[in-house]
Amino acid sequence: MQEQYPAQITDMIIESLQASNDGVGVFNQDDVLVFCNAPMASAFGFASGDALGLTFEQMLRVSAASKNGVKADHGDVDAMVERALAARLKRGFSSFDSDHTNGNWTHVSRLRTDNDYVFVYTSDITALKKTESELKDALRYMQKLAATDSLTGLSNRRHFLDAAQAEFSRSKRYEHNLSILALDIDHFKNVNDTYGHQAGDKVLEAISQCCSDLLRTGDIFGRLGGEEFSILLPNADSESAKVTAQRVLDAVAALEVNYEDQVIHFTTSIGIAQVQQCEDLPELMKHSDEALYQAKHNGRNRFEVWH
Repeated sequence: MQEQYPAQITDMIIESLQASNDGVGVFNQDDVLVFCNAPMASAFGFASGDALGLTFEQMLRVSAASKNGVKADHGDVDAMVERALAARLKRGFSSFDSDHTNGNWTHVSRLRTDNDYVFVYTSDITALKKTESELKDALRYMQKLAATDSLTGLSNRRHFLDAAQAEFSRSKRYEHNLSILALDIDHFKNVNDTYGHQAGDKVLEAISQCCSDLLRTGDIFGRLGGEEFSILLPNADSESAKVTAQRVLDAVAALEVNYEDQVIHFTTSIGIAQVQQCEDLPELMKHSDEALYQAKHNGRNRFEVWH
């Protein structure tokens, strides 16, 4: 009876492992798979029982060639096998996540014992990875919302000021040129009063797209509020800023916004300021606002440079 009891326990353990929803596999001292339940076989792309008798390397190579097997980075199976075999030489416990060619994910835990048996435990984490990916996408979307003006898609005031501060500090540290353009749509209140706020929104969208198309990669364009915009031009001296400002004036003046069978024309005024004239970002923006005010005072649809 005493000799039979351990065998009963062993049978019960094996039956439990076979019935487990998670994968369990055992490799002997020769690195040959001697025990494998169905989830373990499935995790490597095998049918139940087909993996028994294979070495770990053989399992990996066959699995990598299977449409449901493990996925080798950049398709480099040899490199994957080399890394896996090196890791298996280490005694103790280790774990990692493995993705598959069919899009599934498996968490793999490994224990190498002092007598060189290796126990492998696998768990399907596909749903967890999907949730994780969805959460990351949601976070990126929320971050974009927090940084973007909902109407125009431009940087909102907060994001523009953060980016402008970083660029201002960089220009001061490395003594690079930096120009800023303050834009304001001329007589925008008349647009809203004459055509309605929906028409005003169309105008805001149009000028945003128009100016975006004219700017360089690296320029920072934001809507600060209402009909007020600002453009930061890294590595742009006064002459370059003037050229950009004139291009904006010409492009905006040529715009036509169609709204309810009516064509809306409008212009903008621009104030320019340079980083060399300022101690901090608020002063730079104050100077551009003063130059903008001067442009409006001098007739609108023009730019002025702060002196």
